[in-house]
Amino acid sequence: HPDVRCGQETRVVPRILQMRQHWMRSQKESVRLEQAGVSKAVLDNAIAAFCLEVIVRHGDPAPRLCNKDPLVLKMGTYVLELFPNAKFLFMVRDGRATVHSIIT
Repeated sequence: HPDVRCGQETRVVPRILQMRQHWMRSQKESVRLEQAGVSKAVLDNAIAAFCLEVIVRHGDPAPRLCNKDPLVLKMGTYVLELFPNAKFLFMVRDGRATVHSIIT
């Protein structure tokens, strides 16, 4: 559809989401963030801004933007916290292409 632009997989969006997950699960990292004055709200706002900037600027402008990094789905609940108006589309794809996309 001409109103939708997904662009290529960013590779960086799932990475930053995984890093945040690690920081929150690690008591040591959580304490360090707290001591630095980086609250969950501050971190979440920064991650949302970063992800949005990457998605917006890694392709041509369009009324509807999407991210198709397969590993983002693992953090779908958190993504909905960051972007409460987000919509998820389930796309059926050849499993071989999906695996190739994840490992390359």
